[in-house]
Amino acid sequence: MNSENLLPGIVWIKREWKFHNNPFPATGMARMGGVDDRENGLLYEPGVHADQLRETIEKFVLGMSFSGLKFGYLWSAGVIPNDSDARGFGKSVLMQHLSRRINEDFGRSVYQEAGLDGSDADEVPICSLFTSFDTVHVRSLGAALFAAVEYAVKFRADHAPPLAGQLRLRIAERIGDHDVKALTKEVADSHRALRGRTLGPPDDKLIVALCDEDPNAAADYLAKITPISRSRNGAVHMATFLVFAAAAGIKHVLLCCDQLEDLASTTTAKSKRDLEVERFRDVIVETLPMADMVTLVATMHPRASLTMKQAWALADLPSFDLTPGNRFSTVELPPLHDAAQAAQLLKRYLAAAVKEGVQRDELYPFTSDAIVSLFERSARKPRDVLRKAHTVLVAASGQNLTTITGSDVETILGLPGRNESTAQSEIPGTLDWSLG
Repeated sequence: MNSENLLPGIVWIKREWKFHNNPFPATGMARMGGVDDRENGLLYEPGVHADQLRETIEKFVLGMSFSGLKFGYLWSAGVIPNDSDARGFGKSVLMQHLSRRINEDFGRSVYQEAGLDGSDADEVPICSLFTSFDTVHVRSLGAALFAAVEYAVKFRADHAPPLAGQLRLRIAERIGDHDVKALTKEVADSHRALRGRTLGPPDDKLIVALCDEDPNAAADYLAKITPISRSRNGAVHMATFLVFAAAAGIKHVLLCCDQLEDLASTTTAKSKRDLEVERFRDVIVETLPMADMVTLVATMHPRASLTMKQAWALADLPSFDLTPGNRFSTVELPPLHDAAQAAQLLKRYLAAAVKEGVQRDELYPFTSDAIVSLFERSARKPRDVLRKAHTVLVAASGQNLTTITGSDVETILGLPGRNESTAQSEIPGTLDWSLG
């Protein structure tokens, strides 16, 4: 087709391919709570890492509820041992998915998936929180714990109320009273039941806000707290939320902590990093109600491990090393192993973008050999596959291609680089590297 007669790429995507937009994320960075499903993790496909998701449930969730596990580590070690950039394997979206699954029914379906029955869920109801470090706002444990409380009061899955709203309803059902005063009294009684060392009194205003009939009261209250106070008093806000959860009958809380590597950032002074790691022990392990209720699952990769290893050991925290001795507290996400797995990853994004009523092959406009070429030109990371799929869609739509073949992908992306999948295949044993 003459270039002068080509339609703009976006017009082609909508008119010819019948998509609402480019199906794939431009960055592949999971932005929890964002409105763009391509980037917020909601298009996560559990089947891509089905074995590791099941392993995560068995080791971390069941370990928390029935074996006393306090720390778990979700690893990506890279395509080759000691990969300096072992990010983009899907740790963040796996943890987001797990938190949502747990909070849907307070662990019942997750327990049953692991082989337990409903009575176990009734005996040990659980919930999950999600937080993340970053280099801008969340650079201390206190700020991370505050962000976890914000998750509980603000994050919604589909049309369900936030976790805090579900817990309020559980308390009301337990005591047979929806009155705010009755609810706050029950939470206060939950705090008085603590017998060990605490951080001091809970935040009474947060308790009232959590018990308020207005579903936005707690979020509005937290929004007014200054960044300095969030960092200094975040642990108190977490403790307050936990006594609220305990009043609802919750026994354990899985705290998923993403981007621990940002605490290990070179922009964080070593003295501050060491102090914050000490606080993990002081707050999570030694202070109630955290010590009784919280299990922390942190993401980990080689670069973060090297930076934090000494401080973690000095704080006498459970080792995060990927060794056989730590196999019950570590899970490793492997690289994608073949083009079929890459296709499984892409299908959810394509299905979400297609216009209503349109019926066609679930990988359209890609041909099967295009998926193979796309996989071969990725670094075998889910993020890299998605980014390259986005690039290919932009280029192919600009050329007004009806379908995208393997040769089209080769033309757009070029030959696989030395650091990509073909280079890795030259390393004996790389694909089978594991805990042994």
